[in-house]
Amino acid sequence: MNFAGTNLNKFITMQQINFHTHQIKGDENIQILNVFAQDLPGFEPKSLFSAGLHPWHVGKVNPEECIRAIEQATHQKNMLAIGECGLDRSISTDFALQKLFFGKQIQLAEKHSKPLIIHCVRAYSDLLELKKETKSEVPWIIHGFGGNLETTLSLIRHGLYFSVGEFLLKNEARHPVFRNIPLERLFLETDDSEISIGEIYLSAAQILKMDTQLLNEAIFSNFRTIFGNGK
Repeated sequence: MNFAGTNLNKFITMQQINFHTHQIKGDENIQILNVFAQDLPGFEPKSLFSAGLHPWHVGKVNPEECIRAIEQATHQKNMLAIGECGLDRSISTDFALQKLFFGKQIQLAEKHSKPLIIHCVRAYSDLLELKKETKSEVPWIIHGFGGNLETTLSLIRHGLYFSVGEFLLKNEARHPVFRNIPLERLFLETDDSEISIGEIYLSAAQILKMDTQLLNEAIFSNFRTIFGNGK
């Protein structure tokens, strides 16, 4: 996969990566802006972004139009990933409908070689079942991850990545779960929080008992693994 035609080498020790954010904060870091599919018409990509049909919105927008908008957006060089999309058993939206349109986005991800940024709540077994059924080969990244240790280990076995934010880092009881995420599968994010990505990196480094710069470089290496080196 290609990173928007950009050479990533120049960023390797200079910038932290905010893997998933709902608002661009300055320009000193690499940030992937989340854009909801229904907001794509008229959207002018001035930053790196991902776009997807969120399971919360499946019953509130025209989902077929959203899928078409996502596919059209895949031709934008700044679009790095599809999502956030996924499954959520905590909401009233028909679960079969959620699966249908998540499946369509998996197909788009495979067709256009885009990683998937995934929202998943109380549906990890369903998620892994779909991964097996679709035989998807693009990277799957669970954003805003807050699962327990058993869930974490299962997702690791199936090759998924994790994007972690304030929830997991600020909850001390969850720190053992965070420490079990392999460094080569880890990303950090602010999501919709007002906290800075620098604070997230600092907190993560303290929990992992490692130098922040080494954490920066490790996460950048993961970024290159799933998006390519821009060559």
